[in-house]
Amino acid sequence: MATTFTPAELAQVTALAERARAADGVAPFSDDLFPAARSGATIAALTVPTGAGAGEPAGTGELAGAAYAARQGDRQAAELVIDPARRGQGLGGGLLADLLGAVSGELWLWSHGDHPAAAALARRHGLVRARELLQLRRRIAPGELPEPVLPDGVRLRPFVVGQDEAAWLEVNNAAFDWHPEQGGQTLDDIAAAEAASDFDPAGFLLAVDADDRVLGFHWTKVHPHDPNPGRDMLSRRGPESSGPGGGVDAPLGEVYVLGVAPSAHGRGLGGALTIAGLRHLADVAGVRTVTLYVEGDNTAAVRLYEREGFTRHAIDVAYRRD
Repeated sequence: MATTFTPAELAQVTALAERARAADGVAPFSDDLFPAARSGATIAALTVPTGAGAGEPAGTGELAGAAYAARQGDRQAAELVIDPARRGQGLGGGLLADLLGAVSGELWLWSHGDHPAAAALARRHGLVRARELLQLRRRIAPGELPEPVLPDGVRLRPFVVGQDEAAWLEVNNAAFDWHPEQGGQTLDDIAAAEAASDFDPAGFLLAVDADDRVLGFHWTKVHPHDPNPGRDMLSRRGPESSGPGGGVDAPLGEVYVLGVAPSAHGRGLGGALTIAGLRHLADVAGVRTVTLYVEGDNTAAVRLYEREGFTRHAIDVAYRRD
């Protein structure tokens, strides 16, 4: 059993994931976990060559399936995909069995888009539906959002690379001490984020007091196209989908992380930061649709976003093996 993909396998796995995304309208691998596969920081890496299914010709240069496991915060997590053209041949069940046999201990397996086939596969292998991550979305337009109302003595400014990392880490890790991934960030993590092509400090807004102490933040991102449009949007792909109204080929804004220091709770910073980030995405970044992820059981956060016009777009589910 391999622990990492070879460079050639990684190229094939990436192509396989894109075929699945194009067919399903949902990316099978997440931006949070798949970087571990790219860097070789995986616990297990499995592939299914073409020819593994009944009647399949071998040697086409494409993979029929792939799976990997890696650390995700304080947990072991995994993702799995089967080529859309090769589903229904038992490959998914075999690959999942191999994955479960290759990784010991607690394991969380993600199903992006809450696919019914994934739910059936999880039940057959004794996995428990243990976590729901909601994807919420709303449309935005330039000039439609009001000025954020900040508490007295609080102002907004952009994140400064080389200056704000430690202060941001302190607030982030305190705000998300309950979260399995976001709560354990390190200086290495923020340095890696700063090196990414989608990092824009101008869209990383900090709420600071008169002493420039960080009280909260709204980290936004802009994706060049929609990675998870859904099947309905894929069916309407065309020239009209890339215009100002948005669509699968239009840029997509994201409320990537929004947090408030526990000491600053109850002052309305969460709502003000939400509006400030949305104004930046609409007025500066020029996006027309904004997405965000929120834990399904985080009732307060879901209500906050619903008050700001967000509605449910999709759901990701994590199945757990104890």
